[in-house]
Amino acid sequence: MVFNAVEVDEFAKATPVETDGPTILFVGRHEPRKGLAVLLDAMAHLPADVTLWVASDGPETAELHARVAGDDRIQWLGRISDAEKASRLRGADVFCAPSLRGESFGVVLLEAMAASTVVVASDLPGYANVARQGRDALLVAPGDATALAAGLRRVLAEPDLERELVASGEQRAAEFSMEHLAARYVELYDQALRHASPGRTRAS
Repeated sequence: MVFNAVEVDEFAKATPVETDGPTILFVGRHEPRKGLAVLLDAMAHLPADVTLWVASDGPETAELHARVAGDDRIQWLGRISDAEKASRLRGADVFCAPSLRGESFGVVLLEAMAASTVVVASDLPGYANVARQGRDALLVAPGDATALAAGLRRVLAEPDLERELVASGEQRAAEFSMEHLAARYVELYDQALRHASPGRTRAS
């Protein structure tokens, strides 16, 4: 088994989207599994100067949009390009992944770490595989809007914690870079060749 990887430079060198205050980014399909409804509920517990960028769309978009109609802190971006995603990850203060279940690997968390953005996410096995609790990210109980809001408030209010999580997250993302993945493949192919049957003919 080999790990998934990210193009670290694509996110580390992206031009940040400018913001006017504390900004949270959500990227994911608008369906129950992704937990956007929980994040919207958490916004009710966050300060008035906090902005939420909601990217993508899905079957719940209209319902969720109507639920928070009138809250001008929430900006609905619709589907965005990979380049815009990288720029918004760089510009946001926090990337939030409030999924409820079914996440096998946190690639998007690694992308946020590569962009030097703090991660607050659900404590799911797929996310915990890449984002170590209290080191690379803050992980909270899935489906708990109060706990999610507390985690978001904490990283926005504690600059020292933010810096520690960002620094560790950058290092963690580097461990999952395409360069490391390529080196791992070379290592595995070398092992396979060394253990191949001596009589097997290799293609030139």
